[in-house]
Amino acid sequence: MPTKFMQSLNPTVYTELRKIAKERGITMQELIRAVIVPDWMRKDESARSGGSPRRPRTARNASKRARARITA
Repeated sequence: MPTKFMQSLNPTVYTELRKIAKERGITMQELIRAVIVPDWMRKDESARSGGSPRRPRTARNASKRARARITA
């Protein structure tokens, strides 16, 4: 299931990203999806290597499913 994501940018950062996207001939959304997010995820993964893994999504949703079964 897709997850929605909202982001706020400082006007200076927005202007710089808009300029980079225009130079590449792509939209701002394409720049964020294809360049910035994947790069950030690679950096985040390398920074976390050896650390504790993030909690899986099923752990959070399991209690909701159990609660729904009990009350239904």
